[in-house]
Amino acid sequence: MMRTKVVNDSTDLVPLLRAFDNTTKKQVFNELLGEWKPLSEILEKYGEDGEEALEYFDKMKLVETKWTTPDEGIKGRPQKKYRSYYSAFNINISCPVNEISEIFTVASLNNEDFSDLETRIFDFVGEDGKFGNMVAENFSLSNLALKGLVKRSNKFCYKGLKLSRKD
Repeated sequence: MMRTKVVNDSTDLVPLLRAFDNTTKKQVFNELLGEWKPLSEILEKYGEDGEEALEYFDKMKLVETKWTTPDEGIKGRPQKKYRSYYSAFNINISCPVNEISEIFTVASLNNEDFSDLETRIFDFVGEDGKFGNMVAENFSLSNLALKGLVKRSNKFCYKGLKLSRKD
């Protein structure tokens, strides 16, 4: 079945651009295009990088999951299987140049700089979370840039207007 992911929010470009930013992510996704693949098979072939790719795809809703039966699992325990949810993308975005430049800046942050910023935001947000405006102001970011960072990260989510650590 052919499903198309429609992208019409500029901040959705950030995770999409990062979804295929290295060879492992690209190879894992290509394997999931055809059939269901168990976590153990991805781990065996790609290691922790493959598992991280699956987590990222799952967060972006690019893959669907299902549990195996205990017989198909590992040592009698069920495991997750993954398959690509989409086979095409439709990107239709119109936005000001300053907005798209912020999106590309967030998407192209190198891993070290992103990880440093992510850690600082994680510590600042704390257990209870903080309002997004407060976080953006504290780190001299626009709300758009913060939203893009959150979409790129596996550590955060918005709960209403509040930025929280992911459960």
